[in-house]
Amino acid sequence: MNRIITLLSCWLLLSFVCTSVVFAQQVFTLEEALQQAEEQNYDIRIARNDVAIARADYSIGNAGFLPTVDASAGYTGTLSNTEQSFLSGQTNEVDGALTTRTSAGVNMNWSLFEGLGRNATLDRLKQEFEQQEQTEQSTKEAVIGDVILLYYDLVRQQEQRAVFEEAVTLSEERLRIAELRRDLGSASELEVRQAQLDLNTDRVNLLRQETTLSNAKASFNQLLVRPLNLDYAVEDTIPVGPIEALDVLNNQALAQNSLLRISEKDRMIAGIQIREIKSEWLPSLSASTGYNYSDLSAESGFLLSNQSTDFTYGLSLNLGLFDGFNRRRRLSNAMIRQSNADLVIESIRTQIESNVSRTYQNFLNSRQTVSIEQESVVLALQNVNTALERFELGDITSIELREVQEALTRARSLLLFAQYEAKQAEVELHRLTGRLLR
Repeated sequence: MNRIITLLSCWLLLSFVCTSVVFAQQVFTLEEALQQAEEQNYDIRIARNDVAIARADYSIGNAGFLPTVDASAGYTGTLSNTEQSFLSGQTNEVDGALTTRTSAGVNMNWSLFEGLGRNATLDRLKQEFEQQEQTEQSTKEAVIGDVILLYYDLVRQQEQRAVFEEAVTLSEERLRIAELRRDLGSASELEVRQAQLDLNTDRVNLLRQETTLSNAKASFNQLLVRPLNLDYAVEDTIPVGPIEALDVLNNQALAQNSLLRISEKDRMIAGIQIREIKSEWLPSLSASTGYNYSDLSAESGFLLSNQSTDFTYGLSLNLGLFDGFNRRRRLSNAMIRQSNADLVIESIRTQIESNVSRTYQNFLNSRQTVSIEQESVVLALQNVNTALERFELGDITSIELREVQEALTRARSLLLFAQYEAKQAEVELHRLTGRLLR
């Protein structure tokens, strides 16, 4: 009775193994990973806190539109020994004389006009807040992109383990057939030993893949801020979706790329800083008012006590006439920074168009490679099935069977790698076009 492992039986065996793993380990989906990354990843949390700081800084008080009010109070006491001589010849000596002074007051200062500098400052704070939001989005895109790629790398490594498990199964069947042929006198002991050596090689490859998969899971857990030794299973496929035409992708990237939008905010902030510096050439007008109370008591001297309450108010006009050409220097530097911001934007635009074009071509090539490798896997499976039958009949040698077996392992591995490369290109295109978070 033939015990050849056919194509169907191979897949039934692997399906049983994979199903057992799924039931033993809960499948950790990509959606769950993305949600956990957004909640726990350190970079995202830091970026979120930076947005909160920028939001708090964007206020009319921080821009200088509101008055400042200060309250003060004080008490001092002095003990003194006094000896006084008057023109009349009279003298007065006091030992341990106590003098006390009590004061309290409330004062307000309000800048009424600063050459429109406050308006420019408020605009700058707004742009810095919006820029920080764009930075947060860019950080999220980077983290989410890493999560997606690491997740599908886990899928690849998990499926690569299944490939090596299949290789071990085939090598075990080859060893069984070799031993059977040896017992029947149609094969030598050398052929059996070679089958055992190849089986050992496949087992070592499987153990090494287990280590690679375990390390990949630990890295993924670190990214998601999970216990490093937490074990789990992932999905078993690497889906690759459709992509729009190149010109559509370029237009989307130039309109929505987060790095480009951050650079555009840099240019706007540089322009506002020019306005802030120019406002310093104009006069500033401020108002002040206050209410103060003072009480003085003395046991020596001519004045025994003095109480006063004062209400003050006033206007102050200030015009800076000369500051050692510092304003001119700062204005010149601000204009240079604005010019540099324009250059950075043009550089990023060129880089984005180049990256989109290159990644798009990589995606097309990888997708075609996937189709070719899928066909190669089908052919390799058919070859293995045929080779096993011929090997049991003695029509081919053990070395020839091994070559066919290795071709199947290589074809499966190349298919997994091609699928992962296509997913890499797809994720990068989504990141470049600002659609990764949608």
